[in-house]
Amino acid sequence: MIFSGKIISIPKIDGNLLSFELETYDETVVVYHKIKSAVEKEQLNNLSIHLSCVLKGKLEEPQTKTHFYGMDYREYLRNNNIYWILKTVEFGVDHCEKTKNPSVHEQIDTWRSKKIKALENHFSANTAGLMNALLFGYRDGIEAETLQYYQGLGLTHLLAVSGFNVGIVTYILYLILVRLGVIKEIAYILIILFLPIYIVLTGAESSIIRAGMMGMIVLLIMMFKGKLHPVTLLSFVCIGMLSYDPSFAFDLGFQLSFLMTFVLITSIYVLENASSIGLLIMTSSICSLFSFPIILYHFFEFSLLSIPFNVLYIPFVSLVLFPISFVILLLSLFVPEAILTVKELIESLFNFSVLFMEKAQFLKMTVVLGRPTDWIYALYFCAIFYFMYRWEVTKQIHILIVMPFLLVCFIHWGLPYVNPKATVSFINVGQGDSILVELPYRKAVYLIDTGGSFSFGQEDWEKREEEYDVTKEVVYPFLKAKGIRRLDGLIITHGDLDHAGGGEFLLDHIKVENVSLPHKRKGNDLETFIETAAAKNNIDVVKLAKGMQWESAHSLFLVLHPGSKESTSNNNSIVLWLKVYDQTFLLTGDIEAEAETAIINSFPKIKSDVLKVGHHGSVTSSTPSFLNSVSPRYGIISAGENNMYGHPAPEVLKRLRGRGIIIYRTDEHGDISFVVDKKGLKVKTAQ
Repeated sequence: MIFSGKIISIPKIDGNLLSFELETYDETVVVYHKIKSAVEKEQLNNLSIHLSCVLKGKLEEPQTKTHFYGMDYREYLRNNNIYWILKTVEFGVDHCEKTKNPSVHEQIDTWRSKKIKALENHFSANTAGLMNALLFGYRDGIEAETLQYYQGLGLTHLLAVSGFNVGIVTYILYLILVRLGVIKEIAYILIILFLPIYIVLTGAESSIIRAGMMGMIVLLIMMFKGKLHPVTLLSFVCIGMLSYDPSFAFDLGFQLSFLMTFVLITSIYVLENASSIGLLIMTSSICSLFSFPIILYHFFEFSLLSIPFNVLYIPFVSLVLFPISFVILLLSLFVPEAILTVKELIESLFNFSVLFMEKAQFLKMTVVLGRPTDWIYALYFCAIFYFMYRWEVTKQIHILIVMPFLLVCFIHWGLPYVNPKATVSFINVGQGDSILVELPYRKAVYLIDTGGSFSFGQEDWEKREEEYDVTKEVVYPFLKAKGIRRLDGLIITHGDLDHAGGGEFLLDHIKVENVSLPHKRKGNDLETFIETAAAKNNIDVVKLAKGMQWESAHSLFLVLHPGSKESTSNNNSIVLWLKVYDQTFLLTGDIEAEAETAIINSFPKIKSDVLKVGHHGSVTSSTPSFLNSVSPRYGIISAGENNMYGHPAPEVLKRLRGRGIIIYRTDEHGDISFVVDKKGLKVKTAQ
């Protein structure tokens, strides 16, 4: 199909992928274009916002939520009134032209885009990215690692243009106008007229819209010498924004912006007599406290360094980095050649700010609590409001008013250890395997395989800023969301990349008691690499072989394979039979017909309620004799959506259905969890 429309977001090129939002005559779509050559990439660098383009492609629905704790991309786009993704078949710069008679809004947007690119041309990617975040609210240019540093230390709010920026810009503009002899009332009017322009210049995110609207209303009230309580003003702005676009309510920036502003306004009585340093410490502490449950819900952890780093970085960013960025912007407008004389100093300053945060990561002061349940979430806010109320009444902080909050933290931390239920989760890692076993009362936690991302040979121009790592992006957040801080065992069924590719990452990022590998004379390169990484971290390595077993908390693990016979990597996979209460699971790695025959010969009476179908549903596995012997009720297939191998094979699906086995697939159901107790088991899926 052929589509025509106008580009309404700054085109982003990451490796061999171009993306932007396109406004057609009746709706907005997200466009993805795969770049075919370095020459084409160079040409596409000339794309800019508000060009009118014609392109050929096909529409696809955005992917729904495939992980229990991941983002629902379809819901995210729908909240922004976007319902389709357009994947191009044919597109190029020559398919675009400048928009005729652009509106004022479009002209401001275009100017913003040019200035963002100008800073990117003058400075390194990270320095320009931080400047553009502070000046224009554009964060796409910041390196992924730097964003993680800010997030890990609770500083991401400093990269969002907010009320502080509006206050500084308004104050500077007022001083300039007064110095020029403009009377106060006219100065107010000029600032009110400028603020909508500033909102557009800074990306029109919910936090800046809130700050800009409040600034305009305050100036109007001052002009007419009226009075309005700040909470009433905040409420009017909130209602106004939600009336205009109800989807603002689902935006994390909107939630945090209004909550923090409300909290600071209503905390005036505990802040009014504080010194400058005391005020900074108290406001940082209050904001950190109130954002605590929200941060936990989205990121599952918090940093003990958050408050001290906020105390350090709020003045540093606000009074040093932001003004310097503003001066650099002015230089780029009026004396661009002067930038060369200060470039090295500016780069050093911004790099130092990032380096300091990087070094702080090694302090390991992040506490993982997991995503709070609804009632824990409510208890956090009750405890926080109680703390603030008692602080305001007594004008002092003592242990009794802090105890309810600490108690909720303890309950949140300890809940898994009083839960009699076990959970076996098949994590959706695409074309790979990763299975999390949590025993009753969290007596032990085992991760069986890590998933892994395939890396195909690419030229330098094709490589993304940060290559997708399924272990880092899916498995590790899954563990953190569950509040898992250590693994009693990391079991690698065999050394294929899609099963063991994330082994080193996990060993470096989470405490592991021991690593288990298949018992054989010589491991492959990846198994040897994981064994070396375990030794580096002083972690014991256990070689599992047929007949080995261990028990824990109403649970029994029995190793069915490998035996003494050497075979292919797939047929040397560790096969585990797990019994929890009266429910059984057979976890088969990538075994094929040869290993299946060996298992039913050695364990002819082995049965299982749940079978992890071997080798992602390959036709070489799940033989009729094996399925007849195991006779499972459920069959779990871990495979990537539209994978190149054609997994699962139609013949295997036919065999499973023919025996009345209920099939769950990660490519269709996303994450799959079996919750086990004395009464039986229940299945939950992400989709």
